[in-house]
Order: sequence, then structure tokens, then C-alpha cells
Amino acid sequence: MPPSRTATLASPADESALLERLRADDETAFTELYLRHARYVAGVVYSLLGNDGELDDVVQETFVDAQAGLADVEEAAAIRRWLVVIAIRRVHRLLARRRLRRWYTWKLAEVSPRASDPREGRRAEDLYDALDRIPGKLRVAWILARVGAMPLQEVADVCEISLATLKRRLAEADVRLERKLAE
Repeated sequence: MPPSRTATLASPADESALLERLRADDETAFTELYLRHARYVAGVVYSLLGNDGELDDVVQETFVDAQAGLADVEEAAAIRRWLVVIAIRRVHRLLARRRLRRWYTWKLAEVSPRASDPREGRRAEDLYDALDRIPGKLRVAWILARVGAMPLQEVADVCEISLATLKRRLAEADVRLERKLAE
């Protein structure tokens, strides 16, 4: 079962206080940051990867990268978005490695979600197989917008692209996926 991305957001004052504690090297602040945001980040990563085989590694690496880059966070309200951007970069790297090794198809069969109706499971495998054959930048944008139902502007923000570029990527991904699923 995928992790939930509907975690409760802390108040802006709580986030500001946490950011100040993080900058002051408060030993418990980083644990609090993790507890506050890890479930949400894990939900985003799960929806991008389609399985949870490497979920823990990506989430942990995201928070390791975050700890090293805390000085880059300018406002507390942006902490969650900043963590998602880091996670998406990690996912991009992972997908690039998978694509180069052509190992993903085998791994997907091993860890794909089980469905009670075998036809549904096959359709999910077909979709992730088709997603594996398109560039990571199209895959990430498509999954966040179409599967994760994120607002388009938020998807554009976390992908660090303009809204117009996002719309072009979604249209291109739709065409490529439709073609690959029809094969």
C-alpha cells in the first residue's frame, strides 16, 4: 500500500520555528523535520516510482541532501516544496540508472502492486512499462499531474519548469504513452 501524501501541514509559525532550530543546529530539529515531512515525501516518491522497493533509500537520501543544504532554504513555508524538489532529483537519478541498465522491467515484475483481478495488474504493469520507455522528465511530470492529481502550477514548481513547459511535457507524454500502450 502506498504511503499517504495527505499529511497534516504544520502552521507557518511552527515551520518558521523549526527552520530557526535547524539553522541553530538543534539536535532534535532534524528528527522533527523528518517526522513532519517524510510521509509526504515518501508518497510523492512512491507515486513516481510505482513501487516501494527503493522508496526508503530515496527518502533517506533526500533528507541527507536536505541536511547538507539547509542554508539554501529562504522561507519556512517552502520547506515541503524544497524537500519534494530534492526527492524528485533523486528519482530522476534513479530512473536514469534504471534506464541505462535495462533492469527496470525485471524489477517491476518482482515488486509491482498486486491486484485482485489479474487484468488490472497487467494493465498497471503495461503502464509502468510504457512509462519506463519515456524520458524521466516526461514521466515525472505526467505522474505528478495525472496520477498524483497535483495542481499543474505545483507540478511546474517542483519540476523547476514553467507552466508552459509542463503543459508541453504532459502533452508529449500523453502521446507517447498512448502510442506505447497501443503497441
